Amino acid sequence: MAATDVFADALRLPVQERAKLALELLRSLDGEPEPGVAEAWDAEIERRGAEVDAGTADTMTFDEYRAHLRERRAARARK
Repeated sequence: MAATDVFADALRLPVQERAKLALELLRSLDGEPEPGVAEAWDAEIERRGAEVDAGTADTMTFDEYRAHLRERRAARARK
């Protein structure tokens, strides 16, 4: 069966089923996680949380973040 046929069939599925299928297809591209990755992310999350709790994290408000993004986009556009 060609990919175009599978795609056409998938489009006939209800929205919920298409969403499940899309998620599974995306997951299938990831492959097996490397050993220790989940633990490394857990440690990083804990480290960042501790920085926030201690008041040592470099934070910004949502408005500051939006301004930061606008500046980065403008800088990229100038290149």
